[in-house]
Amino acid sequence: MASRHRGLLTRMAIWSVAVTAALTLTVACTRAQQPDTTRASDSLSYDDATRIAFLYNQTATIRSRGPVSVDSAQTVDGNVAVLDAPLTVGGHITGRVVVIDGDVTLRPGARVDGDLIIAGGAASGADRSTVGGAIEVHAQRLFYRMEGEQIVATHDEGRSLITWFRRWRRRHERSATRFIVKGGTYNRVEGLPILFGPVVRSNNPLGPFHLDIMGIYRSADHFAWTKANRGYRANAEMQFGYRHGIAIGANAFDDVASAEPWQLHDAEIGLATFMLHRDYRDYYGRTGARGYVSLRDGPRLSLTLSLGAERWESRPARNPFTLFRNDANWRPNPVLDAGRFGLTDLAVKYDTRNDVETPVTGWFINADIEHGWSNAATLGPTSPLARPAASGPVGMNYTRALMDVRRYNRVSPEGQLNLRLLLGGWLGGDPLPLERRFSLGGSGTMPGYDFRQITSGEDVLTCSDGVEVPGRPAQCERVALAQVEYRHDLNWRLFGGADLNGWSWGFSHPLQWVLFSDAGRGWLVHRRLENGTIVRADGIPSLGSFRSDVGIGLDAEVLGIFIAKSLTDSRNPVNFLIRLRHRF
Repeated sequence: MASRHRGLLTRMAIWSVAVTAALTLTVACTRAQQPDTTRASDSLSYDDATRIAFLYNQTATIRSRGPVSVDSAQTVDGNVAVLDAPLTVGGHITGRVVVIDGDVTLRPGARVDGDLIIAGGAASGADRSTVGGAIEVHAQRLFYRMEGEQIVATHDEGRSLITWFRRWRRRHERSATRFIVKGGTYNRVEGLPILFGPVVRSNNPLGPFHLDIMGIYRSADHFAWTKANRGYRANAEMQFGYRHGIAIGANAFDDVASAEPWQLHDAEIGLATFMLHRDYRDYYGRTGARGYVSLRDGPRLSLTLSLGAERWESRPARNPFTLFRNDANWRPNPVLDAGRFGLTDLAVKYDTRNDVETPVTGWFINADIEHGWSNAATLGPTSPLARPAASGPVGMNYTRALMDVRRYNRVSPEGQLNLRLLLGGWLGGDPLPLERRFSLGGSGTMPGYDFRQITSGEDVLTCSDGVEVPGRPAQCERVALAQVEYRHDLNWRLFGGADLNGWSWGFSHPLQWVLFSDAGRGWLVHRRLENGTIVRADGIPSLGSFRSDVGIGLDAEVLGIFIAKSLTDSRNPVNFLIRLRHRF
């Protein structure tokens, strides 16, 4: 959601940086001046849980999952970490004490030089002993999972009996049928797609069965009853086994699909479209069916093989209502490739993140290889460099891959270092169809550049060679993008909130300052020479040809405000952007 209102935005950026620095300094000074404060709480926030898990995972002289006792004549040089068991201290511990889901008893004369941190337990005898650091006691249990010798904090799955009962009932109820009505992603081709229909879930000894049949009715053109405004989606799946098993399923659809859905969340696309009259995706009509087989190891690992047949067709941009700039013209929806395609896909997903929405630690890997073919595809317009024009339908046979690898790391009690590498593109066969090509630029990839910005010199963001094609479609056949960010808690919650016996209400989200940088480029594999010959260029371009940016901002989980500046194109202005959820 980039903008060029440079004067106002620059002042806002300076203000944001100043506020960030002041808050960070205030928190640091407060901690420096009050090392011996005592903190007691009946509840345990998710932020505290991840911080305590990080401290537990640090090097410790004593690490135990059973009861530990330090006698009065004993001195322990270093940290002590105890999990699911009590700790009794009568002697001297020179480091920090972390006890998770256990009580701590301090005998008269006991001494702990560092912090005393307890989650899921209580402390007794602190008034008859010496603790050199802070005393922090959370009565609520810390929920975690083991990864080797380390623990990963997870959201409180047992926060209430109601939550547990809902999960139990969903698994054990024999059958449930509901009729639902929900909205899809607002966009310039459909307006608001409204989905409605029955959803059936049945549990049996073999495993869960799921069926949903959804009609689609679109708000574009004032809900006109036309073929363009009607569609459907139907999905059926039978999984043999519950947490672990094999799933067999099929889909049938007549809907609108998007190119490059990996760049931005659906919520961000819909909000930008409805509020600002800006749509950062391209769309095409899709009709067909798909069958698949999936091997699953719970939510952590899945391997899915699918086979489908689809008919693709172009969809024009229409004129849905927007809250602002409603009289402005939409960016044209590019004319993409059309025809009947056969598709096979092999997808792998590996997810060890401690939380899907706000991960602090873990891996996320999403990769797939797609092979597609068509006997007669009508090609959409591109720049001459990206693909030679065709006078009629052409055969197409291609293989394409996409791999998104993310690593989330807690590097200090309040700091987080996150890394992302995205690689994708052509692997073999004919040049890729436009529906499967790539671009960079914009808040979802490199916010120091505008969306689909044509760069000076070699165009490495859209691969358009400077040629304007209506709608400015993505034309790169390969892409590489690296992103890194450092997050630091400000120990301040946006808009306050309340926590009553473990139940929170109000809009209360922890605030972090974020420093980030991105580097990437796209390129063409098939190049057309001046004599019309098509040549293939394998390998990765030189690193000197990559574009990069840097930025800073404030993030409150569900809303982030950032500024970004290109490092490789000095003439690019500072861009201001708003993100829903985290950057990645």
